[in-house]
Amino acid sequence: MNRERRHDKRIRFESRVCIVTDDGTVSAEADSRDISLMGIYLVPEKKLPLNTFCSLQITIQGESSSMDLTVHGKVCRIDEQGMGIAFLDMKKDSFVHIKNLIMLHTADGAPKKPPTFPCQGD
Repeated sequence: MNRERRHDKRIRFESRVCIVTDDGTVSAEADSRDISLMGIYLVPEKKLPLNTFCSLQITIQGESSSMDLTVHGKVCRIDEQGMGIAFLDMKKDSFVHIKNLIMLHTADGAPKKPPTFPCQGD
C-alpha cells in the first residue's frame, strides 16, 4: 500500500514554468501538473538531477490578465512523468498569490463558483 506522505492541499495547476538552475547552467521550460504551498510538480522536456537547486518563474493566467511569480526550490522527487520541486523560498506576495489560488479551488482541483458582488449585473 502506497501511503501519501504529503499533508498540504494540492490543486491541479496547468501552466508553463521557466526553470533556471542556481548555477545558471540549465534554463528550460516545463508544464506544471499540480501545485501546493510547499511545491510544484513539473513535466519538463528534460528532468534535472535530484537535489538540484533552481529558480522557477510560474505564470498564473487569469481570464483577462497574467502574473509571473518567482520562487526558489529544489528537485525533491523524480518519477517516470516528471519531477517534484519543493519550494524553499519565495517573496511574501508570491506566497499570498499561491495560497489564494489554492483556496479558490476544491480538493479535486475544480474551481469553486466565484462570489457575486452587488455591482455585477446578471
